Formats: sequence, C-alpha cells, structure tokens
Amino acid sequence: MINTLQIKQQQLAKGFFTIGSGPEVILVMGSCRVINFVTYLSEWNEANGNRFTIHSIDPFSWNWDEKEERTDYAKVLLELEHHEGLLSMLKSVDILIHEYYANAGMFNCKVPSDKNIYQFGMNPQIDICLPNFNDCFILFSDLVSFDADLRKKAIADYNVIGKLSEQTKDEIFKKSQFGIEKFYYVCRGSDVPEMQDYFAENFKKQRLFWTYNHTSKWFTLAIFNFINGKFLHLDLSNGFNKDHEDMFANNYTKLTEYDIEMYGYDWGEEIIPLKDKLF
Repeated sequence: MINTLQIKQQQLAKGFFTIGSGPEVILVMGSCRVINFVTYLSEWNEANGNRFTIHSIDPFSWNWDEKEERTDYAKVLLELEHHEGLLSMLKSVDILIHEYYANAGMFNCKVPSDKNIYQFGMNPQIDICLPNFNDCFILFSDLVSFDADLRKKAIADYNVIGKLSEQTKDEIFKKSQFGIEKFYYVCRGSDVPEMQDYFAENFKKQRLFWTYNHTSKWFTLAIFNFINGKFLHLDLSNGFNKDHEDMFANNYTKLTEYDIEMYGYDWGEEIIPLKDKLF
C-alpha cells in the first residue's frame, strides 16, 4: 500500500509523486485521506495494462522541507508557480481527482478566485471534487478533547454529579450533529453528493471514520465506487482489492457510553467511559 511518506518524499524532491507510466494522466490531490484512491488506481493500473500515469500532491506537505523543518509556506507556494516540472505535469492531466482547496495558492480549486490551479495549465477532461472529511467533530471523546469549553463543563459535571448533566450532554450532542451536518454540506458541494445519503444510512452501523479527520477504508471505498460509476467507468472485476489495510485504524477515537446513548452505534467495538478521557 502506498503511504504518506512515499508521496511526501517524491513531492518534496520533484514537485509531485508518480506511479505508473501509461498514456492517460491522473492527478489525485488532497490530504492523507486521498492516499487510498492513489492505491486503488495504482493496483488497478498494474493489473490492467498500465493505462494510467498517476500523480499525487498534498499541498499541505510543503509546510515542511526534506529535513522536517517548517517552511515559509506562502513563499514556497509562490516559488512553485515557476516550477517547470510541476507546471508541465499540470498541463498533462486528463483526470483530476481532488479535495477542495481555497487557501493553498496555485492549488486552489475555487473558481472564480484570484489564484487557482486552472490558471496554471490545469484543463482536465474529467474534474472530480471529493467530499473531504475535515474537522468533522462527531464523537463525544473528540469533542471534549478539542473544545475547551465543552471539556471544562464536562469536568465540572463529573466533579459534582459524577456524570454529564443533561444540559452539557445536550450541548455536546448538538455540536456532534453540527459536525455531521458540516460533512453533509461538503457532500452537496462536491461531485459526489450521493455520499450524504450513504453516510446517513450507514454511519451508525459501520465505522466510516476513525477520528474527526481520518476516514476508514469503507468511507473511501464508497466514494471510489461512486466516482467510478459516474466518471471513470473502470472494470473493477480485475485488479481491485477492497480488503487491503485500513491505514488509519491503528489510532482511533473510541466510543463512549454517551455516543451509544445518543446515536445507538452498532460497531461491535469496546466502549470506554467518557470519564477516562477527562481525567
């Protein structure tokens, strides 16, 4: 399976990651969440005659250099506007698969905007905007870990009554629902609006996300099947393995009793007391 380190090392060395050498060119652009898509396409490509050259870029990776030291991100992005190899690659792309960017300089996908990737030669035959799962705080443990006000209220409740008060519980639940609605909004603005209904129908019975930023393979498999059916039309009967490693499963947010109470998750996982996250 392709990993973040491989993509980052090539990207910092030459401007982008590449695998395959076929005549049709795909660029997959996004955070670590898109690596599964690169893997799916690469495995299919290897088993089906090397049809594609597959590139990948994570714009956020330019916040660090090869020595893992922080960079002047804005300056790096400006310098990349004159990177001949990168510009040549962008002009060659037939299929663009990307998360949405509005604050990444030349890699912005917002049109119109002062600066975006289409001003630098990007003119694909197929352009697919993915629904990115970014800062979607849904699980109670994530919410009390990253929302200082909710954490303060939860600790106060436990110190006084030994559990969440109804008021605090309802406040956390509303924030959780906001996280879900945030993702639905992103789905509706993407080229895969079908993911909203899929998520709504399945997230209580299947682990579609590991944390507020990291999705499971079931999430990416669902999106890949949607974009293949709508845009790519690849025969997945050969060279498509849906059983490979779930890359974010080794560090995940566990369910608490309040997640079960408010949502009724049926993931077949260990439940930990929310108190263990607070103290």
